[in-house]
Amino acid sequence: MEFRKRIDAHIHYALPLEPETLIELMDKTGTEMANLVLVPHRKRLTAVPDALMAKAKYPDRFYVFTSFDVSEYYRHGKEVGKYMAKFVENMRACGCDGLKIIEGKPSMRKFMAIPDFDLPCWEPLWEYAEQTQLPILWHVNDPETYWDPARVPAYAKAAGELYDDSFINNEVQYAQVERILQKHPNIKIIFAHFYFMSAQLPRLAKLLDTYPNIMVDLTPGREIYENLSVDTEASKAFFEKYQDRIIYGTDIGARCVLADGQKPFSEEESLARIELIDGLLTAGTDRIMKADGRYLVNTEDFILRGIPLSEEILEKIYRKNFLRYVGAPAAVNPRRVIKECKRICLMLKIMALFDKNLQGDDTCAKNAQAFFNKQRKRIKQ
Repeated sequence: MEFRKRIDAHIHYALPLEPETLIELMDKTGTEMANLVLVPHRKRLTAVPDALMAKAKYPDRFYVFTSFDVSEYYRHGKEVGKYMAKFVENMRACGCDGLKIIEGKPSMRKFMAIPDFDLPCWEPLWEYAEQTQLPILWHVNDPETYWDPARVPAYAKAAGELYDDSFINNEVQYAQVERILQKHPNIKIIFAHFYFMSAQLPRLAKLLDTYPNIMVDLTPGREIYENLSVDTEASKAFFEKYQDRIIYGTDIGARCVLADGQKPFSEEESLARIELIDGLLTAGTDRIMKADGRYLVNTEDFILRGIPLSEEILEKIYRKNFLRYVGAPAAVNPRRVIKECKRICLMLKIMALFDKNLQGDDTCAKNAQAFFNKQRKRIKQ
């Protein structure tokens, strides 16, 4: 199968996934560059050192979007925005290109002491992001059916994603985010997974019309592609009108989420995600997406109806929109990364003093420190 050239704006990364494994898949699928997006790590606190090593090895293939420092929720909860802004600024100095926020996922909101995003304690971060035009990739909510016992898919329910009153309500969180946008209308945010509004295109259109710097990405959930297949005429019109505001991304890779541990890399599932997205954007005929037992399609077939777009629009969605939005990748600074690795090791020791059940793992941070020490010596030579 021949693939068009693309930049994947949404690939999860954490060791033990090696960059060479990812690059092999990228080469197979025409993926020129990938944005490695990071989420909190249960034992290692962060995967930033992992991703920056990959970027240092292959600077022409990778961007990196840092996760937050989740320790700040517990150390400086009443001033979390101030300290998160400082952290993100430091990560950009290390060589990160933007910020990935996973904390809008309801299970993360329930698991951690995360203040509501529109509270004053967050304001320094949003001010910093707007002033510096920091690109943010933000996961906000989940499919709306996850809050409805009558409509939640069986696979989501089995995964603990039927949300009751103990989870934040999706409309409450949408309202929080919109209050941020009202106060900071020029902030740069890519909302992951089509902002979970693929069944509400007029509502999403209004947001895009109101806030000129927000974008959405196409990372599956299958529900996006089922919803967009219902009325292909309306879906195609939406993509044509907002062709400059939609970004290609797959959500493939391997992630280490603080709440639920390691999710391993699967090339088979990765290719299925790419097939799903390409089928929507480029195919002129309907196709049956067969149940595969994995999370993407799982236990039920569904019909994918394509909305084939022009080459000009496809080039924007697959490549140009991300390049325009994020720019060229930043260079990795070995000295700053070494300093961050030392900080991570120290934080893991401190956190263990307060929580005896915390089995911290500083192996990756120490390995990255050694790697970048060699980089510094090579640069000096």
